[in-house]
Amino acid sequence: MTPSELLQSCLRRDSARPFVTWYDDASGERVELSVATVANWAAKTANLLYDEDIDAVRLSPGSHWLAAVVALGAWTAGVPVDDDGEALPDDPQAFVPRVLAYPDALLTPPASPSAPALRSGGREWSLEELGAAAAQAAIHHDVKTGARMLSLLSLDTVDGLDAGLLVPLAVDGSVVLVTNADESRLAKRATDERVTHAF
Repeated sequence: MTPSELLQSCLRRDSARPFVTWYDDASGERVELSVATVANWAAKTANLLYDEDIDAVRLSPGSHWLAAVVALGAWTAGVPVDDDGEALPDDPQAFVPRVLAYPDALLTPPASPSAPALRSGGREWSLEELGAAAAQAAIHHDVKTGARMLSLLSLDTVDGLDAGLLVPLAVDGSVVLVTNADESRLAKRATDERVTHAF
């Protein structure tokens, strides 16, 4: 399955449950997005990429919650995440009104499962390969269905995408992303957020 298909599967099971919870310990911000909200943001982002003819994206800043919806929007549109792509969301405050202008309904043609999804470190994965790799990573790390994961890794790395987005999708789970982590608060946060796996 492709990342978009995994997201749609999560959407059919329980669209209202939290999927991404993001903390920035430096600013004190907390953002929580349901599966349905993430899917809406992904569709809007896919429409933006299609309309603006953007053919590759680089997740920057990779530590912001918007990087998650940019990645999913790119894969929905069949646009690869690439170290040499256009930096998005770039300035989060400018990106939000830019993407919100687009409809929730997907206007892009369906992406082929064989379309490039990720290019990093001289390697390339297709959409289908990325979904399969996420399922294998879940097995390797013994991550069970419905897991609530905690990740301190930036989404602009392969490991960060696995821990912060792809594995949670593969197991119909959810993720707590922490930026500028205050390590003294992590144990309580993991308890409060009912985390089952940490990366």
